[in-house]
Amino acid sequence: MKSQIRGFIRRILNLKKNETINSGIERKKINIQKKFYKSKITKEKLKENIQKLGVRAGDNLIVHSSWRQFYNFLGTPQDVIEVLKEILGEDGTLIMPSYGENIRYFDVNKSKSNAGVITEIFRKLPGTLRSHCTHFSMSAYGKNSKYLTKDHFFSKYGFDKYSPYSKFIKLDNSKILFLGLGKEPTKISLFHCVSAELMENNKYFESLLSNVYNSKLVIEDQEYSKKMITRKSGHSNNNKNFKKIFREIKNKRYQKISNLEMVIIDAKEGFQKAREFAEKGIYCYK
Repeated sequence: MKSQIRGFIRRILNLKKNETINSGIERKKINIQKKFYKSKITKEKLKENIQKLGVRAGDNLIVHSSWRQFYNFLGTPQDVIEVLKEILGEDGTLIMPSYGENIRYFDVNKSKSNAGVITEIFRKLPGTLRSHCTHFSMSAYGKNSKYLTKDHFFSKYGFDKYSPYSKFIKLDNSKILFLGLGKEPTKISLFHCVSAELMENNKYFESLLSNVYNSKLVIEDQEYSKKMITRKSGHSNNNKNFKKIFREIKNKRYQKISNLEMVIIDAKEGFQKAREFAEKGIYCYK
């Protein structure tokens, strides 16, 4: 019955061959939005508004983005990256997710980023370092790029103490910028660091992260066998709780230019809020 319903929905949405239902719904929404939002966004306007959010030279900045929402931007994905680098300057660090499609096989040089168009271009640019992990690899450019990415090879879970995200939280001026992911984003990967930190002393997380699997990591044509852990099957993100935690973060800002919604949060506060919720038994998963 479920497969029949999904097939019916796919036909109604006229989905492309490999397009998910959520992606198809988003595409339809954007086609409608384009009829209302027509003001164009220049590089200068984008830079100005990102700075209004509080991004400064010397910041450590993780960026999550949706290129689909840049349909009014008068530039390319690389222009977005250049704007961010200009703002951060020589003492700043720009970080983006660049995980692959398959957690069981990851080639650091060849696997495409499955985190969006902007991240794929970013990870291939000169000077960008990509972390060596089959689960939630990240790319970084700038002052702290080596520090953030160098130990991910030793991770058993992509958000544990060796991960770029976990190290990032401990840095000063660590901020997370969401571009085109709505006013209340739910793709807040930061929150997964809580499960990694509490796993050893929390029965819920110990049970949740008990799915052991084998993976292959390829670095410069050298293949490594890695035993990793991930969530048990059937446990997805609880977007309702993600939003609850997000709303409790005080140090956040919101900007909108044309259709493009931009949100920034303080990473340390965001992590602390997610931890407080978890310690009360309010988890990010269902």
